[in-house]
Amino acid sequence: MTAVRVRRATRADLPAIVARWLELMATHQAIDPVLYATADHAEGTYRAFVRRHFDKPDSVVLVATDAGDRDVLGYLVGGGGQRAPMFRVRQVGMIFDLAVRPDQRRRGVGGALVDAALAHFQQRGMPFVQVNFDPGNQSASAFWPARGFEVLLCEAYRPL
Repeated sequence: MTAVRVRRATRADLPAIVARWLELMATHQAIDPVLYATADHAEGTYRAFVRRHFDKPDSVVLVATDAGDRDVLGYLVGGGGQRAPMFRVRQVGMIFDLAVRPDQRRRGVGGALVDAALAHFQQRGMPFVQVNFDPGNQSASAFWPARGFEVLLCEAYRPL
């Protein structure tokens, strides 16, 4: 287990967050190079997405750094989500992205980020937390169930 420090991200962390996101995209592109191909504006669009979550009260942007707070080993972006009005449970926490630097995976970095996000959502009274992951991503398929997440819905795609 790597010694990590989890803290709220700042705008100064954006370059490292985007770098971790690009590593995540490379992982997904290895699973499906067509469906996960990114647009030319992807980096800027993702940077703006993260920036918006800095200012939302239900959102959480976290980074995990080494003990000296020098290197961003991973990050998590999450926020509040609304389910359809026909359900009694309407408000849920959503983990949009979790990425850990490839050389730091399976060392407790992702778990520390998720634990901090779960505490954030619990403090806000959200009864459930949702995450999406590609079943072709073997690491994610093992990680999320080990953290207590159960698969309830699946997205399916078909090329036309």
